[in-house]
Amino acid sequence: MTKSFAELTARARSAWSDEDRAIFDAASRAFESEAAVQAELGAQLAGLRSELRLSQQRLSEITGIQQSEISRIERGVANPTALTLVRLGGPLGLSLSLTRRDAQ
Repeated sequence: MTKSFAELTARARSAWSDEDRAIFDAASRAFESEAAVQAELGAQLAGLRSELRLSQQRLSEITGIQQSEISRIERGVANPTALTLVRLGGPLGLSLSLTRRDAQ
């Protein structure tokens, strides 16, 4: 009598209060938003690296960041630190800065 994960989670959720559901929904939205930002950042870095004809391995050698970490960042599954982004950005001709959304 093995139950699927979906069955187990549905059973658990049925016992949730309205507050529990609200917290879960808010956390889900935040996670999805962060995942979208990471995916976009990774795609931009990968695109620029490709334009410059740099392999992940070569970028790794230049920056000291492991190739596997560069791959995770480019696939949008890693959450790079600001320092990692600065180290990656240098050889790609990028700098890290914060700008106001209304200034774009």
